[in-house]
Amino acid sequence: MRKFVFFVMLCSIAAAAFAKPPPKTITALRESEPDVSLQLVGRVDGGPGFSASLYQYVSAGLKVHALVARPLAPEPEAGWPVVIANHGHHPNPEKYGITKDGKSWRPGDYYRRIPELFVARGYLVVMPDFRGHSTSEGFEFTEGMLESAYYTEDVLHLLAGLPDIDGINLDELFMWGHSTGGEVTLRTLLVSKQIKAASMWSSVGGNIWDQSYYYSRYSEPTAPDSSEIEKSTVTELRRNIADLDRSFDSDLVEPYLYLADLDTPIIIHHAVDDTGAAYKWSQRLATELFVLGKTYEFWSVPGEAHLFDYEQMDVAAYRDVAFFRSVLR
Repeated sequence: MRKFVFFVMLCSIAAAAFAKPPPKTITALRESEPDVSLQLVGRVDGGPGFSASLYQYVSAGLKVHALVARPLAPEPEAGWPVVIANHGHHPNPEKYGITKDGKSWRPGDYYRRIPELFVARGYLVVMPDFRGHSTSEGFEFTEGMLESAYYTEDVLHLLAGLPDIDGINLDELFMWGHSTGGEVTLRTLLVSKQIKAASMWSSVGGNIWDQSYYYSRYSEPTAPDSSEIEKSTVTELRRNIADLDRSFDSDLVEPYLYLADLDTPIIIHHAVDDTGAAYKWSQRLATELFVLGKTYEFWSVPGEAHLFDYEQMDVAAYRDVAFFRSVLR
C-alpha cells in the first residue's frame, strides 16, 4: 500500500512538473518589458528578389526562431520598412517550413508567397516560427485553442529584439497575420504601440469558446445540435484549461474585450465562403471597429479560399501596401 501511495505521489509530482502555465493576460503583457537579443544563426535559402537569414531569440525561456527576408535591391537611406508576418495554425507544427519535397525551407510551401509579395513591394519581412514550430522549442504549447495567446508573447519578444537586425527602419513597422496569426496580430496591437498599421487575412475571431464551438461542428456544420451532443473541441478546451498549473480566465486574453484601446489602423480581408475561419468573424471585427470609431478597411473576397488564390493574393498585398502608405501620410 505504501508503495502504491508513493507511486501516486510521484505521478502527481510529475504531472505538476509538466503542467503548463496559462498564457499571459493582455494586462500582464502590457506590463512586461522583455529584454531580448536576436542572434543570427546563419544564412538560409532565399527566394525571388531576396536573401534570407535565420535568427534565434528567447521567449518565455524557449529558444525560438524567425526568418528574415531581405530585399536584394539597394537599401533605402532610412533603412527597410518592415512587415512582421504571423502565420496561421499548422496541423503538424514540427513540420512547419518543410516543403512537399522534404526540404527545410521556411516558411514552407503554403506561405511561400507571403515574403515574396511584400519583398517585391520594398519591405523587409520578418516571419517568426512561433514556439514549437520547426526547430523552435515549446511543442507542448501548440495544441488547443490557447495557442494564439502563447504565440502573442513570442511576437512581442521578437519586437523587442528588432533593433538587432541591421538596415531596418523601425519608424515604418507593419504587421500581417493570417488565420490564427490574425488573432496573434490583433492581440499584439493591443499591447504594443510600435506597429503603424496591420493587415489581417482570413482571421479567426469571436472568443475561444465561439471558435471551439465552430470547429466542433466544422466537418458537419448543418448537422442537428443540442445540449446533449458532444462538442469535441469545446471538451478539449475545457481539459486544456483544467490542466494548466493555475486558474485561468479566458476573458483576460480575449482581444475583442479590449478593442476600445486599439490605436493601430487595420485592413481586413476575408473570403465570403471561407470555412477555415468563419467570414462572420471578420464582419464582427469590422462592426466593432466601426462602432468604436477606429480606422479600418474591410475587403470581402469572393470564393472560399482560406489563403486566397494567386491573383487574389496579389490584390490583397497591393491593398495592404496602399493602406500602409496612407497611414504614414
